Parts: sequence; structure tokens; C-alpha cells
Amino acid sequence: MQYSGFFNGEAEYGQEEFNRYFANLYRSGVSIDDSGFMTLGVTAGAGKVAVSPGFAILNGFYYYNDSDYDIEILPDTDYNRIDRVVVQVDQFTGPAGLSVKKGTPGSSPVPPSITRDDSTYEISLAQVTVTPAGGIAVKDERFDQAVCGAIRPKNLTEYPSMVAEFQKQWEAWFASQQGTGWRNIYIQEGEPGEAVAGSIWIALRP
Repeated sequence: MQYSGFFNGEAEYGQEEFNRYFANLYRSGVSIDDSGFMTLGVTAGAGKVAVSPGFAILNGFYYYNDSDYDIEILPDTDYNRIDRVVVQVDQFTGPAGLSVKKGTPGSSPVPPSITRDDSTYEISLAQVTVTPAGGIAVKDERFDQAVCGAIRPKNLTEYPSMVAEFQKQWEAWFASQQGTGWRNIYIQEGEPGEAVAGSIWIALRP
């Protein structure tokens, strides 16, 4: 069958049409705020973690949190455990929301896997390691495109080429600065004999 939209008239549009539209435009992830920082950050507290305000897209569905959201983290009595703070959506009925997926306690714990199937879709904001004493350490996962990433266009084919060109220009500038000016930059195995105070030496391993 063929599909199109959105038009005025007798056609009715619902979840399936809007989901199909956004899922084909954007990759899942969290939004970037006006300052250039990723939203929905996770920070550790006493017996809890806090998730900051933000917006996310999950396989075409959206989630929005307009205030700090606290989630209780209860420790295991004997072993460390690694949990994951995720945004999760039921793709049939909704809603989308924050959740903690508990890992299995152990001497060498590993984080639980995220779920992405026909009914459930998740992005991971952070890994949370909790000790038997209740200590909490947060590992940010928003930058990992395998489990989260930033919301970005799916069809922006020019983007990789643009980034590659920026990298090429930066490398050309960096190469032009080596061994020149007052704060010289040296990339070599041996210590540069002509270096002056303030120079930078990046030692290559033989």
C-alpha cells in the first residue's frame, strides 16, 4: 500500500502515522539544549539518582521531562550491582518514562542489557554502580550512540562529509603550528633540544 499525509479533510491521523513520520526523520536519543549540552543528565545523590529536565525521541515516540526527577536506588546487602537508568516506551500503548533496570549483584557485576523489540524501546542515560554500603557512582551513557546518542537527522548525508572536512582543516592547522611560534609543538620520539619553556612535546613510543 501507499501512504501519504498530512492533509486537511476527512483523513484521520493517529499514533501510527506520527510515529512513522518521526521515526523516518530522526535517530533516537536525547536533545541538546541551547548551551550545547545534552539534556536528561543523571547525577548521584544519597540513596538516589536525579535526572535533569530534557527531551528524547525513542523510535519515533517522544518523552519530555520538565523538572528534576528523583529515582530511589536500593543497594544489595552483599555485592556491588550495576543498574541502568533508561527512558522506556511501550510502542503499543505508551507511555514513555524513566525507569531503573537493575543488574545482577556479584563480585564482577555487569549492567543489564537494554531492550529494543516490537513492543519495548529503550535508551540508556547512565550506568549506576551501587555498593552494599549504598555508595553510588554514575557513568554517563548519553554520548554512546549504541545505547543512546543525541537526536540527529537520519537523512543528513552531508553531515559526515562536513565533519571530515572540519577534521581535515584542523589537522592542517595543527601541522602548521608544529615547531613554530613561541609555544612550539613537537611530536617525536626524542626530547627536542631546541625547545623553550612553554613548548609542548608529545613523545612517540618507539
